[in-house]
Amino acid sequence: MKKILIALISTSLIFAAKPALSASVNGNFNVTVTLTSVCTMGVVGDLAFGTYTAFQAGTQTATPTTATLTCTRGLTGVTANFDTAAPGSTAAAAATNAVGAGIISGLQYDITATPGSITSGNAATASSIGTADSRPYSITGSMPASQAGITSSGTQTQVRTLTVNY
Repeated sequence: MKKILIALISTSLIFAAKPALSASVNGNFNVTVTLTSVCTMGVVGDLAFGTYTAFQAGTQTATPTTATLTCTRGLTGVTANFDTAAPGSTAAAAATNAVGAGIISGLQYDITATPGSITSGNAATASSIGTADSRPYSITGSMPASQAGITSSGTQTQVRTLTVNY
């Protein structure tokens, strides 16, 4: 019995003397994404020509308005153009500056949308989601002098659309 007891104690000491084993393994993986770049356009104010007096001597200039786009950072190749849906309207092909014309109340007008300076957004960081680039387009217009127009009552409105292509 003494021999059995000594064997048991010896065996338990051998197991007790072994240090606890610890191990780790690792593996690499890729993080992937496919980004679809977009722009959104805020509300565009009215391009107001004010009051035009028939046969006036000078050109009538509209109060400019701005279309501000919020776009994916670093987006390039952006162009713009106007629609041709309004009666008598025209538009040039998409380009850096959008150019168009139209007729409202029997008065011809020209419109242009010119891109301004891009305000660059901020890159995402561990503590911030980042911000988009801001792209303003200044929309201006003019009406030639000496036009007769068509009698109308009150302010006339014509809907035009600025399309930005990216």
